[in-house]
Amino acid sequence: MRRWSRSSTLLKYFVGQHILNGLSVAAGVMAVAIASSALLGLAAGQVTTLGAISASISDFPAPFGVKARRLLVGFALALVSTSTIQLVGDGPWAQIPAVGAIAFAAGMVTGFGRWALALSMQTLIPMVFVMGLPHADFAAALRNEALLALGGFAYIGFALLLTQVFDASGRRLMASEAIRELAEYLRVFAHFYDPRLDPPSVYGMVIREQAALSEQMQAARALLLDRPGASKARLRLAATIGILLDAFDALIAAQSALGGLRQAPGARKLMNHAGVVLRAACLDLRHLSVDLLASAQPALPPDHSLAADALKREAAALLANESMSWESRDAVDLTARSLAEALGHIGRLERALGDDQAAADAMMDIDLAAFRARPSLNPKRLAPEFDLDSPVFRFAVRLAMAMMAGAFTAGALGGPNHGNWILLTIAVILRANYGLTRQRRNDRVIGTLIGCVVAVAAADILPAWALIVALGLSLATTHAFVRLNYRLGSIGASVTGLLALHLTSPSEAVPVVTRLAFTLIGAALAHVFSYVLPLWEFRQAPQLARRLESQLAAFADVALDPLASDQDYRLARKALIEAIAELSDSGARMGGEPQAVRRGLEEMAAMLVAAFDLGAAISARRLALRRTFGAPAYADAAAEASTARERLTAMLRSGGRIASPDLAEPGPLRDAAAKLLAAGQDYAAACA
Repeated sequence: MRRWSRSSTLLKYFVGQHILNGLSVAAGVMAVAIASSALLGLAAGQVTTLGAISASISDFPAPFGVKARRLLVGFALALVSTSTIQLVGDGPWAQIPAVGAIAFAAGMVTGFGRWALALSMQTLIPMVFVMGLPHADFAAALRNEALLALGGFAYIGFALLLTQVFDASGRRLMASEAIRELAEYLRVFAHFYDPRLDPPSVYGMVIREQAALSEQMQAARALLLDRPGASKARLRLAATIGILLDAFDALIAAQSALGGLRQAPGARKLMNHAGVVLRAACLDLRHLSVDLLASAQPALPPDHSLAADALKREAAALLANESMSWESRDAVDLTARSLAEALGHIGRLERALGDDQAAADAMMDIDLAAFRARPSLNPKRLAPEFDLDSPVFRFAVRLAMAMMAGAFTAGALGGPNHGNWILLTIAVILRANYGLTRQRRNDRVIGTLIGCVVAVAAADILPAWALIVALGLSLATTHAFVRLNYRLGSIGASVTGLLALHLTSPSEAVPVVTRLAFTLIGAALAHVFSYVLPLWEFRQAPQLARRLESQLAAFADVALDPLASDQDYRLARKALIEAIAELSDSGARMGGEPQAVRRGLEEMAAMLVAAFDLGAAISARRLALRRTFGAPAYADAAAEASTARERLTAMLRSGGRIASPDLAEPGPLRDAAAKLLAAGQDYAAACA
């Protein structure tokens, strides 16, 4: 394996769907720009290019049908906002209320879900674009709108064509990223077996990485589970989803034995071997993720079993020690079995990617439709959001007020200096959450500063043809990194905007100082208005905590049911992973808020750890039950699991109000349940 591909940072930034997406967006916009400028002239070509850029805002990886619907709906919103702002004219008494109404509508669009943020931006940013065009009468406004529509629809056609052409490579990239994210989870999970590290800090790292894995798997499901039976190649890639989560489940089960393993005499060497196994598996999966992009039949490195063999020998030696307590024996046995099972799933992954029958076996008895997200654009979904207590409504009001203040300021400072840059800065910085707004504010200011320096240097040094190439690369950078690293995306956006202006008027100097000043003003306005109608995280997080307890009860209800199908178990596991990720994200957002409104943050962290432990104990119990299937002991194990299920779900659904009955026997399941209930009560008290 090449040295560069051992770096998780290099792989994350330079190998993935976002790179292909950024390049395809740049190719589409540049194709429209060149063709329209050649056929219609430079002035008309500029407006047509703005239409292409407007249509590209929601162009992110998705199945063909989903992408087509998203691009068309998003661009329709862009045409409505741009035509409205052009037809109301330049008068402030008409334009400022129009800006506020459009911004409010853009804020309400986010009520469809996180995926709809791109549609919100597609409503706002094109509006800002046309505000920078020269003053136009009614006929000229209609002409501009026609050119915008021409550029946008031309881009959409080009983008959908590229989606079809690169569908196979896009799916392989998505599968590669999912494999790589599990590899990163293995790397972080290995810290559990380092006795030098403090367990609470390791839990924090693991839970954050689990949230990242959950987000990646959601994206992978949306693309890879779209018509997987259309070809054998699609089926092999779709099979990776279930196998990756099976490996993840085995890892979680291993974690439930960690407390007993740390206390077991002589287990330090086993823990070292476990850490080596996990780090080796991480490198193996990274290798597999890269090999998947280069080969139709990717393979794991040939020596990936050496560390596992050493772990088995050490576990066998410890289990042969008759002086070891039964608690320590159980911890050693569970660790060895669970890690071996996780490695077995990694081996299954290799086989499924290279063998059609193995892939078909992995997909057997799975209803894929149940795992796919179905984004809805039904306007009725927004009706409950028209309430002052709704975070969506509050964000929409906040965004409208900020954009109107920005429009007033831009009108006072604008004219030939393009004061609408203030509005653009507000649109891309202000978010529903204060912490995210603050982070984007800093990234935007720093990115604009760097982008201005790069643009000035490029305009002074490069010839015109090279500037066109640089414009395409900066546009690709913007779209590729705007969600992965907003600072890099801001650099690309600043270079794109400044070079586009320079190519339009080569004789004029690049307005660096003006851009920096307007960026600072826009950032300041976004920051000030982030305090308008705030809905601090401590008011919303308790609902997420209660949902997590409810999902744990539902997970236990399925996982400890001997008759539950694998389909039901996987759906319950998916819901639990997402519930933990939601509460973890809430804690991260709260950490970015002012100190005065951070409530229960430490107690939330303790609750997340307890939920993680309980989920691990439940998974371990299910895996232990499955291992006895077909053996004489299965009937007794199934009866004990059913009893534990009944009592555990009663405990969790009561929220601790019912006196905790004993579970089937003392052990990790009972201890983890009691720990979660206590942590939940502490968190509720801290928030209250």
